[in-house]
Amino acid sequence: MDTTESTYQEIELKDLDPRLRKQVENAQKSISRNASYAIDICTNILQREPGCLDVRKILRTAQKRATAGKTSGFSRLLGSVTSAPFAIKASTQLKKDPKAAMESAEKMLSNDPANASAQRMLGQAAEALGLWETAAFAYEEAKAADPKSLEIKLALGNALIEAGRAQDAVHVAGEVLADLPGNDQAQELVKRASVAESMKRGKWEEEGGFRDKLANEEEAIELEQQARVVNDEETVQKLVSRNLKLLEKEPDNMNLYRDIINGYRNLEDYDKALEYLKMARERPTGRGDTTLERLASDLTVQSMRKRIAGVEEQLAAKPDDASLQQQIESLRKEEHDFRLKNARETVEKYPNDYAARFDLGQLLYEDGQFDEAIQQFQQARRNPKVRTRAILYLGRALNATGKSDMAIEQLKAAKGDVIGMSDLKKEIIYDLAIAYTEHGDEDSSIEELKEIYQDDIGYKDVSDRINAYYEKKKKNQ
Repeated sequence: MDTTESTYQEIELKDLDPRLRKQVENAQKSISRNASYAIDICTNILQREPGCLDVRKILRTAQKRATAGKTSGFSRLLGSVTSAPFAIKASTQLKKDPKAAMESAEKMLSNDPANASAQRMLGQAAEALGLWETAAFAYEEAKAADPKSLEIKLALGNALIEAGRAQDAVHVAGEVLADLPGNDQAQELVKRASVAESMKRGKWEEEGGFRDKLANEEEAIELEQQARVVNDEETVQKLVSRNLKLLEKEPDNMNLYRDIINGYRNLEDYDKALEYLKMARERPTGRGDTTLERLASDLTVQSMRKRIAGVEEQLAAKPDDASLQQQIESLRKEEHDFRLKNARETVEKYPNDYAARFDLGQLLYEDGQFDEAIQQFQQARRNPKVRTRAILYLGRALNATGKSDMAIEQLKAAKGDVIGMSDLKKEIIYDLAIAYTEHGDEDSSIEELKEIYQDDIGYKDVSDRINAYYEKKKKNQ
């Protein structure tokens, strides 16, 4: 991507030309009665001021208003067809003319505001122009449309760091690590965010302040370089040591505790991380912090998984060692049992935490305790963030207990929740196809699989199932 210096800057609505501000006011007033007019106004303003995020947010509201109730399968198909020329154009513009790519992406979003690919393209173009707040907004919208995409989450985390929102970046990285413990890219994101947050807290980025806070010029230069990409243990250890010294002066500073814990976590020294987490929870400011409680559970699981990985390495060198095989099985059971026990305790303590109920349901499902899992998934549907995946697992659990007709109803509902074709949508459609097969409706099963086949021929065994169906059909003719 062309990284030449951009002539565009982020600009707030209040700093726009007064005449443009008046146009924005008119756009806001017209959204409810004439969203298309609002879209035209905002589009014209953004052509002049692509860095005005306030206007872009108003545009997005207008786009969503204009397309409300038009998200049927046919409408989405029609939208994808009419957007195709803009998609091709935008992808070729990214390197040569990022501003034009942003405009093409917005045209796609006017057809379908939930188009994750268009949002991602908008984010990439904003990056090229150095408009990091705009990039973060685009990736946040893309993540909402495709919540399981690792690529989008990592891009969002990077944009948040560049936009000065390091804590938000840590939260995004935490989401990735919750699904993919040990993911290198997410851990790298946490390291970079930790450095950025430390610099921000110390006001090291203020002119003159950065070097004044360090003992000598060489260390200043070294830390300036490391702050851009922190990817080695020595750098992380230096940051931890610095925060430990600061903690001596501010023993109740929870932010310092979090930085220290994250530092040890990045170093994979989970015992040390848990030690300081215990200390944090004993401080007056940490006793009622429920996020620390959840973090303790996550760190314990990561510690267990590190032990499992260590034994797996030994087993790889000695594949016939029965004692190592038994040790791995024992450690895996210990880790699973801990997670299950912790999930039960969390739900008992916080019965209205429906995300926790979803976690418990998954563990019960893995154990084959389907009836209890169904109960948890049914309640977890109340949380919008896990609703779709809760319905997916509810369908799986119903199908596993021979209730394929009920599973079909749930999976159809989950399918309707997801706009566009994403990894989650493929999961749902595949499971719906399996449920139709279990129900004896092979034709409906194949119709579902065709949707995946036309988007991703390599997904699981979809190609084999489709080919077998047509071979069977050919023989019966």
